[in-house]
Amino acid sequence: MNRADRPIGVFDSGVGGLTVVRALRRLLPGESIVYLGDTARVPYGSKSPETVAKYAIQAGEILQRFDPKLLVIACNTASALGLGALQVASPCPVLGVIEPGAEAAAKVSGPIGVIGTLATVQSGAYDTAIRRRRPDAVIHSLACPLLVSLAEEGWLDDPITDSVCRRYLNQLPFEVKTLILGCTHYPLLLPSLMRVRPDTTWIDSGEVTARSVDRLLQGSLGFRTASARGPLKILLTDAGSRLKEIGERCLGETLEGVELVGM
Repeated sequence: MNRADRPIGVFDSGVGGLTVVRALRRLLPGESIVYLGDTARVPYGSKSPETVAKYAIQAGEILQRFDPKLLVIACNTASALGLGALQVASPCPVLGVIEPGAEAAAKVSGPIGVIGTLATVQSGAYDTAIRRRRPDAVIHSLACPLLVSLAEEGWLDDPITDSVCRRYLNQLPFEVKTLILGCTHYPLLLPSLMRVRPDTTWIDSGEVTARSVDRLLQGSLGFRTASARGPLKILLTDAGSRLKEIGERCLGETLEGVELVGM
């Protein structure tokens, strides 16, 4: 197969990474995508760095069966703790979601806020990536663990969600006007987040990662040559009763032909 026509492999600890797939399909509708959600072992946020790196390598091995031209880690925790290991093990390029988010944030003046899972925040990956670009950046990072549960419950436009978002975001200084959504579930909660924190620049890691993929494809990787909308294949390591519902909410389209795989 022509290298340009090979699929993009996308990996996440669950189905939240489908928000990244959603952004990819919106920006690059012709691309073929294979998505792997490790739903049997989610969440990764409570796992050790060594375990997350091992899981990332295992996910890469499964996606290599489809001969991808590029791998995208659509998980902030796995990007923070497993990107380096997967880059060493993978025969194709690997992109995480943290570097694109940090790059976008570093271009905006003033203090920067980062909200994410406890593991992502504790890793300091965003701080490191931002300061590589803006050494004098003032960064405020905040773990918001309840937001994933609210997103998965579908409470996307609800007074309770507004209250929880307010409780978290009120911990950030008022002068923080740029906020990175450091978890792929968080874009689903933007209506509440924006009500609580108006006049804020929100950086969606899925959107900026899709733009980074676009730039890579403009180079040596190439765009898929077929003019039709690219196919999407969904692989999950477990199929719980609500995964289809939650996955469709993240993806913004119907999930069809989900295949179960072992890790």
